Amino acid sequence: MAFQVLLFAALLSLSVAQLEVPGTLVSRSISPFAFTSMCDGVNVYSSCSDCNNVLTCLGSASDEKNCMVVSPSTPFCVNGACSTKSDIPKECSSPSLTCTGVGFYPDPNNCQIYHYCEGIDQASSVHECPPNYVYNAVTHLCKQKINATDCVTVQCDQNKIFSNYGTSKQYFAYCRFTADVVTSISMLQCAPYSNFDGSTCVFTCPKAGNFQHSDASKYYQCYLSGAKFVYLVQTCTAGTNFDQEQQVCLTAPTTTTTPAP
Repeated sequence: MAFQVLLFAALLSLSVAQLEVPGTLVSRSISPFAFTSMCDGVNVYSSCSDCNNVLTCLGSASDEKNCMVVSPSTPFCVNGACSTKSDIPKECSSPSLTCTGVGFYPDPNNCQIYHYCEGIDQASSVHECPPNYVYNAVTHLCKQKINATDCVTVQCDQNKIFSNYGTSKQYFAYCRFTADVVTSISMLQCAPYSNFDGSTCVFTCPKAGNFQHSDASKYYQCYLSGAKFVYLVQTCTAGTNFDQEQQVCLTAPTTTTTPAP
């Protein structure tokens, strides 16, 4: 009987996993700095510094708040105030992240949204899961929402430097506060073979060899010492970065521009 129960549970888990689907690309958002507004240093007023941020000008001082963090139900900036809908349908249809790395990232506030980043400090591409589906940060796909706990978001804690993303050991967040109010959230992720322990990413050698470091100019050199693997952090020579596929430091390719005839 116990075997039948375990078999049923395994088949159910497999069938649920098979139901996972990719999200729909909602938008390739413009850079969050694409239409940055500046205060004139004299007048008192508010404006939109980008799709999601309200800039309040107080004469010689200024303040900025992120609508999707302060008020997720009104995530867009329109005419200097947070709004439920954007007045720029395509570019600001869904809030993007300012990328901290390359790859997939969960949205800190909306479990039905996830992001893909092509480069640091770029705006993310926004993907949306189907109705009643949520993002699965392990598979980078959308899974059916069965329990309330399936919807994972960031719960900022002012007493901690970094905040957890659910129980994930790969993703975590950095929350910025102003007067006890969250003004923005940056999503972060650990490098391969590293796990977030609540304060930092801790690397563990999977086997002997060289492995990617969070700093592209460095790498972990893993080797056996007695019965366990240990590592040294090695630094590439100037002008080179570590390449995981080749497991060596390589010179970054340069692009040349052919002069017009």
